[in-house]
Formats: sequence, C-alpha cells, structure tokens
Amino acid sequence: MDIRLEDITKSFGEKKVVDGLSLEIGSGSFTTLLGPSGCGKTTLLRMIAGLETPDSGRITLGGRCVYSSDEGITIPPEKRGLGFVFQDFALWPHMKVKENVAFGLRAQKKLSGLDRKVKEALHAVQLDEYAERYPAELSGGQQQRVSFARAIVTEPECILFDEPLSALDAMLREEMRSELKALVDERGITSVFVTHDQSEAMSLSDMIAVMSSGRIEQYGSPEEIYSHPASTFAARFVGSSDWIDDQSMFRPEDASLKRHSDDDLMFTAIVTGSEYLGSSYRLLMKHGNEKWVIETDKRIGTGTSVPVYIHKDSIVRIGKR
Repeated sequence: MDIRLEDITKSFGEKKVVDGLSLEIGSGSFTTLLGPSGCGKTTLLRMIAGLETPDSGRITLGGRCVYSSDEGITIPPEKRGLGFVFQDFALWPHMKVKENVAFGLRAQKKLSGLDRKVKEALHAVQLDEYAERYPAELSGGQQQRVSFARAIVTEPECILFDEPLSALDAMLREEMRSELKALVDERGITSVFVTHDQSEAMSLSDMIAVMSSGRIEQYGSPEEIYSHPASTFAARFVGSSDWIDDQSMFRPEDASLKRHSDDDLMFTAIVTGSEYLGSSYRLLMKHGNEKWVIETDKRIGTGTSVPVYIHKDSIVRIGKR
C-alpha cells in the first residue's frame, strides 16, 4: 500500500502542528517520521490512521482517497485497512492474550479461520505458550509482542507504529527492533514508524522524514540524510555534527589527528577535556567559537593545541544556520 499526503494542515486552537505537508511513501517500505517532541509526527500518523482529521489537504492510501477537504471525503479508521501499534500497548487487561489478538478480527467480522490466524500471529512473535495468560502476567516486551501480533493478524497492507519501543528498557528495545523489522519485511507490509530516537530511525528505516515545526526538513534514505543533510536542523538532529563555520560541518568520525592524504585539510583546535570510552577516547575540543567532539586512540591533555585533519570531501556545506 502506497501512501500519499498532499498539502496537509492541522491546528489545535491557534497552534499549527502540521503546516502544508506533502509526502509520498512507497508500497512495502519502512518509513520513519523522525523529530523532537511537538514537531507534529504523531499528529501526522494519527491523521493517516483517521484518528485525527486534517483541517485541509488530501490523503490517499493504495490509490484510494480516504480524506479530502475539497471533496468532503472522510473514511473512518476501521475502513482504512490499517494496523496500529500504540506506545502504551493498549491491551485489554480483562482479556487473555489470544482474545486480545483476536479482537481486531472479531471487530471486522473476519471469523473464518480465526483460531488458526491467532495461533499463527502468536507464533510469529514467539508467544505460542502465552495464549491463555492475561496481559498483567506478561513482561513489557511480551506485551509489546502481543500488540504486534494483534496488528498483523488482520493482514493489513500497512501498519502504523507510534513510538512502540519507548516504554522498553534499552537492551530489550534493541532486541525488539530487529524482531519488528523482520516481522513486517517478511510480509511486505508498508510501515510508518514514529520516533524521536535517531538510532531507531537509522537502524530500521528504508526512508526517513526528518520533521520540525510541522514540516519536513528532509526526506531520504538514512545514508543520504546522514552523509548529505539538507539543513542545519537535519545535520544536528541526525548524528553528531562538528561545525567549522556557519556553512560547513563534518561528522566526528571523519576527523583524524594524523594526515592521511594530500586532500586532507588541517584545522587547529584546543583540547578542553577527554572521556575514556574503553576502546577509545572522546576528545572535547574548541575551534574558534565552535565546540568539536572527535574520537582518538589516546588521551591528550586539556589545553593542548592539536592539528585536526579532515578530507575535503568529508566537509558538508549546508548554508546559514
């Protein structure tokens, strides 16, 4: 299912949270809406789902218009053919796991083969043995797996994820990332994922829409956004950036204290501190009025002036900040 958003706007009172936004999401892709709190990413996801109504614009799912302000079309959520995974799991506490998973099938009156479909969904998320338990008897990771199973059991063409891993601890979050990605990739499901965590976005996504103040700053692959940020906001929000001046930056891993090529450019920086990371040191530095952070294999004393070498092709020129 491809998704097309055209000139979408949404305000709450006098605050405009989505501002004339347009976006095309390819069928079968995993696309992340990435940005800080309040940038409009969750509101945009909820408008795709039909849980919020835009003030204006047009939304098309798989070639079918589900919202148009000009044509007066508003298709309700249950008729959009989407799955939704919430941040807080949203499981019914009084229902056993198998009934939570079956809920969507019953709501859509898809009763044929219901038990088989529920068992297959639970098997897909490795919860075969937990069908008779209640949500309160499960760990946070297991509850999130139940919400994944509930989303895939209706065989939707698209699943929307609203920060589904944010309630989990760091180690479990990393484990669930790979499971989630494998789950949707195996089924070819179009996925739209909301997060403020850049590492989640980079590891999961085919495409990332970096959002700020209700608009898209940049839309591209993780590699493109990291290596060729289109704006200062994208450069600062995705990965670490060291700025040479108002127009030029580089990624810390592209800097070295040794010259490796005739095309390396040399800059002088003052060490202001260092942090031991185990396999390396993180040097805190100052170049003019700019603060830099790079990694090296040795500790260097505070106050030391050192040459920093950066290949000319590793310097990204963006524009005024």
